[in-house]
Amino acid sequence: MKTVFTVLKKELTCQLRDKRTLKSMLISALAIPLLLFAVFKIESSFINKENNKQLNITFIGAHAEILKNEFTTKAFKIKKNHNLVSALDALHKDSLDAVIETNADYLKNIDSLKTSTINVYHKSESPIVFQKISQQIETLKATLLSKRLTQLNIDQKVLHPIAIKGIDLTSDQEKFGQLIGGFLPYIFIIICFLGCLYPSIDLITGEKEKGTVETLLSSPASRFHILLGKILCISLMGLTLATLSVTGIFIGIKFINEIPVEITEMLHQILSLKFLAMLFAMLVPLSLFFAGLLTALIVKAKTFKEAQSIATPVNMLVIFPAMMALLPGVELNWNTVFIPILNLALATKEIIAGTIQISHYFAILLSLIILALATLYYSYKQYNKESMVL
Repeated sequence: MKTVFTVLKKELTCQLRDKRTLKSMLISALAIPLLLFAVFKIESSFINKENNKQLNITFIGAHAEILKNEFTTKAFKIKKNHNLVSALDALHKDSLDAVIETNADYLKNIDSLKTSTINVYHKSESPIVFQKISQQIETLKATLLSKRLTQLNIDQKVLHPIAIKGIDLTSDQEKFGQLIGGFLPYIFIIICFLGCLYPSIDLITGEKEKGTVETLLSSPASRFHILLGKILCISLMGLTLATLSVTGIFIGIKFINEIPVEITEMLHQILSLKFLAMLFAMLVPLSLFFAGLLTALIVKAKTFKEAQSIATPVNMLVIFPAMMALLPGVELNWNTVFIPILNLALATKEIIAGTIQISHYFAILLSLIILALATLYYSYKQYNKESMVL
């Protein structure tokens, strides 16, 4: 094992000496929390802007004046001197946010206890417009309904013979697991793969381009020890990057003010030693699996570009099962527990939610270890061929 650690030390020194590698790892670690912060800030700013925006509206129809009293608030600015044609033209030109039209029988239907229709012309690109107008009309609707019931001497309870009360037994931790557990494994799986991708190309194909592979093979170290040292270095880079990305996500969530306090408090509860140990135990064989797989595939490449063209399609094979974990109805059971990558993503959701079955967890861990050993063996068989290495 001394030879393996010597090769590992040599490869790590080469990787960490490269400033581009360090910058890439730092940027990848910071990118996720910064992206989360930017998304929440932009979304929050947009919602606040739309909610505080004064809407330009106009009323069309014979009895439009009756409705105007419901919209005499700061949230609306009523425009006059419009007919339907000019109002719709102004709506298309964005000088109006909505056009409210009453039909000729509006007042007649109201007085005769029938249903009147109010047309609200708007653009769906801003759903808050229709929502705010609907809220104002609902106020009028409630007033008219109350008057009708009083007129007919009917108790309002008659309209509600049954009340539905939903009692959600899902714990806060389970809700949080569904909320963050969907995209969290997707991110760190992809980051782990990318963290293994570029070092594997550099350590395997880069040796050929730099002409140092012959010197390395002529050393007393066996090919297996050389390969194992390289794979350990590659997996360590991927594991480090994945760990940094997960850490960055949780730090980003903690410092985003727009996230509810309940979520941040739940975050502190989840970040236990047990959670980190269980997650790290799955990431180790996953990174070894990626390292072994990539090494076996790109060992035949002669140039950096050729290695990239070989490894890039594998990225899609990694993304697809990770994305499946985001689909509703896809759960961790004995049918999915042995599907690579998907099982890890589903297990992460269950661990966060606190509902992981220990039998499922150990089955996933065992399957990942077997996959890692299988790819290590396959990469050794490939690396042992002269036509592949030289």
